[in-house]
Amino acid sequence: MIRMTTAAAVAACLSALPSPQVHAHAIAGARVFPVTLTIDDPGVADEASIPTFSFQQQEPDLGNGRTYQYNLSAEFDKRITEHLGIGINGGYTVRTAQYDKARNGFQNLNVTLKYQTWVNAPHEAIVSLGVIRELARTGTASIGVDQYGSTTPTLYFGKGFGDIPVPALRPFAITGTIGYAIADRKLKAINDVPSDSGANATGGVTGLAAQPFNNGYANRWIGGLSLQYSLPYLQSQVRDFGLPGFFNRLTPLVEIAYSSPASSPNNLGTQVVVAPGVIYGGDSFQVGIEALIPANRASGRFVGVIAQMHLFFDDLFPNSLGKPLFSY
Repeated sequence: MIRMTTAAAVAACLSALPSPQVHAHAIAGARVFPVTLTIDDPGVADEASIPTFSFQQQEPDLGNGRTYQYNLSAEFDKRITEHLGIGINGGYTVRTAQYDKARNGFQNLNVTLKYQTWVNAPHEAIVSLGVIRELARTGTASIGVDQYGSTTPTLYFGKGFGDIPVPALRPFAITGTIGYAIADRKLKAINDVPSDSGANATGGVTGLAAQPFNNGYANRWIGGLSLQYSLPYLQSQVRDFGLPGFFNRLTPLVEIAYSSPASSPNNLGTQVVVAPGVIYGGDSFQVGIEALIPANRASGRFVGVIAQMHLFFDDLFPNSLGKPLFSY
């Protein structure tokens, strides 16, 4: 959910917004929005993802043959007040290649500050605002972590379909995020090398397009959407079809996560991943699994998988770890 350093300034700005009706988890009226795996949910809560595991085959790297990447990460989120939460996430990456040694190391840490600004219970709608801070050089350089940090103001939203007149569609819901990642140091460009002197000399550069080099990063749009069909909502709010208890706790969903350049020059194109899967919601935990399907060439060619175990501290420890630090 979160990132920091600018946390104090953001908290001061957000404190001027009207106080929402807030619940544990992401809840709006009868709608409970589950914690999704590739994008953040719109709620503020005391919870943790322990762990999240993903695997995906990468493009062959400089003749090293088939390359595989395994990621194991964790996230901890804590409410400061009923409306304001902070979280931190990080992980560990193992990258193996067919003809090269394995490379492994820690990912950069990210800190997020999120404020739940608005809840409309009758229309099952929820909106939060946040800022994500990537802490540069907190990871291992050998696995290619960013050497410069970024700050990402982000909008989070969720909307259930429980207010529409078609009963079969009421279990549907959407959630989404949209953020603008501002790099601490921008990517710049240099002209191509000067042409050789002599009979064929042009007296300047070769005329080829300027080439970017790795002295920073381009700003990027980062976000995603999820479309969910809640069987718990179907059973409790629409019609009880007498399904076995296990199925009444499932939420099939499809997520779309994307990242696209927002400044020029840039050295990384638009990336889109489609992630269909299912979430099982327990009383104090949830378990989810999704496929990771690249939607364009820039996102890769190979299907991967992501799985997550998520714990809700407000259910597990309601009188200690599961309540806000401050009650006002």
